[in-house]
Amino acid sequence: MKKKLLSIVLAAAMVLSFAACSKDGGNSGGGDPAGGAANANSGANNEYFNLQKAGPYYELSGLSDKGKKQESLVIPAGVIITGTIKDGVAKSVTFESDDDVEISYFFTSCSTLETVVLPANLTKLCPLSNCTALKEISIPKAVKTIPVTCFSGDTALEKVVINGDLTEIGNQAFLDCKSLKSINFPDSLTTIGNWAFHGCESLTEITLPKGLKTIGELAFSDIGLQTVTVPAELELEKWDGAAFIQLNNTYTVKVKEGSWADQNFDSVFQGQVTKEYY
Repeated sequence: MKKKLLSIVLAAAMVLSFAACSKDGGNSGGGDPAGGAANANSGANNEYFNLQKAGPYYELSGLSDKGKKQESLVIPAGVIITGTIKDGVAKSVTFESDDDVEISYFFTSCSTLETVVLPANLTKLCPLSNCTALKEISIPKAVKTIPVTCFSGDTALEKVVINGDLTEIGNQAFLDCKSLKSINFPDSLTTIGNWAFHGCESLTEITLPKGLKTIGELAFSDIGLQTVTVPAELELEKWDGAAFIQLNNTYTVKVKEGSWADQNFDSVFQGQVTKEYY
């Protein structure tokens, strides 16, 4: 009887011990080094970042010496980003969490960055200008504006995928993106700013969105444009007469016969241009 009671007591003690370890996350070192900025099972490695306590959050002010040597980085969840990674060698950056975050100038002038996966719930797009190795970018659904000079100088950028209901592309947003070949314009897009795609010499074909209302100064000028397709529903309210002018080549504009673009063709499309009906 005594042996049976002893066995029961020992079993109960083991259960309590296991429960305590589970609650503590199995971390006998007193928790993760960012104090909750990233959990022990995440892909983020907090040793790669300079993290400092800032009230209830942690401030990520840049890369640690170890982080500057890493080609692949995972940004911890629950941090305030105030620094930059341009002094490292990062080629690939992802985020531990899909939560919205203020990214500030974290990526600006990072010449080694080739790929970045932005948080799915991001609402404000951060500057990624002069990231001269960046090849492709996917814009999250909640982003409404591509800000001024956002991707300017990204000379290796080839493809831009816009996933949501974007409404505005700011001035010089893609200035001198010489390798850009593909970008989709959602029908929600109403404004394309001044010089937005100037210098995008590989962007030879575009389809304008149905809801477009404003095209800024020299927005698509002198980029090697060959074909523009205009939906029948498009009716501009404000445009620059030289927005599409090409200095060194002839381009074709496809319009619906009788549409607004057909009736206002000569004032919108100037230079060496040919009209074609579809």
